[in-house]
Amino acid sequence: MKLIKFKYVLVFGWMLTMLVGNPVQAENASVNVGVNVGELAPDFEVTNLAGKNFKLSKFRGEKPIYLVFWTTWCSTCKKEIPQFKILQTKLGEKVEILAVNVDSLSWWGSFGSSNDRVKKYAKKYQLNYAIALDDKKKLIELYKVRGTPTQLVIDKKGIIRRRYPLFNEETARILQSVL
Repeated sequence: MKLIKFKYVLVFGWMLTMLVGNPVQAENASVNVGVNVGELAPDFEVTNLAGKNFKLSKFRGEKPIYLVFWTTWCSTCKKEIPQFKILQTKLGEKVEILAVNVDSLSWWGSFGSSNDRVKKYAKKYQLNYAIALDDKKKLIELYKVRGTPTQLVIDKKGIIRRRYPLFNEETARILQSVL
């Protein structure tokens, strides 16, 4: 009789674990993975220009993410650099900023890797935030980027809270609210 009860307890415990699982997963279980506001941001992994690995899901439960898709030839992207530098200086410990260069969206992509071009650009404008490349267009496709800039605020749970082309007061407000 004790063996049967033990089996039931064991099966019940296993079922409970399957239903509850990891708290972060359980919390996001009813959220669709996608690229729109209210959806769980698709996971990805890239290496930034400094050689450090960036995996989006690593920051879940720890830090919100400010994800920016940009190009070296985009005048709007260039105008926003001072704001991003200030953001990195003031909130760099609280928010992970990743600027993904997508020069591959245009004819620049036909020249091969944008690594040297982007490194020179980063040095010229003294960019103080993490930069990664998307020469193979994987993130462009994953996040359905159709133009630059494209910017996303992703909260600590991995949920997209803002998707907008420009950094403005509303973006700053939402970014502040997810800290």
